[in-house]
Amino acid sequence: MPARTERIYLFPSNTNEPARMMRFPIWWDRREFFNKFRNREIDTGNPIYVDYAYLLTLGEALVWDKTCRERFTDDSRSQKRDFTVEMQQFELALRKSRWVIVESSEWESGLD
Repeated sequence: MPARTERIYLFPSNTNEPARMMRFPIWWDRREFFNKFRNREIDTGNPIYVDYAYLLTLGEALVWDKTCRERFTDDSRSQKRDFTVEMQQFELALRKSRWVIVESSEWESGLD
């Protein structure tokens, strides 16, 4: 059975500041993200597992984040706990960014 993980790298406009790595937000629609940005897929060439990167501009990431937040309010996952603080922290970090890279990795977990 394959295992997956997604991370987001936020690169600030100020090149003197460090980049941030964060988990793929739970309110982002994973399936829809990969459908929408499929043409941005870059194979990183990792010989051990499948690893892709997707480059987004700040504008694209902000629009995507807003769209997903609006949809997430109707999702049952949003009812289980309050994600407001996480959403605010993510948006603040996102707004300070110039580039956004989403990394998606998949490997064989051996848990069949």
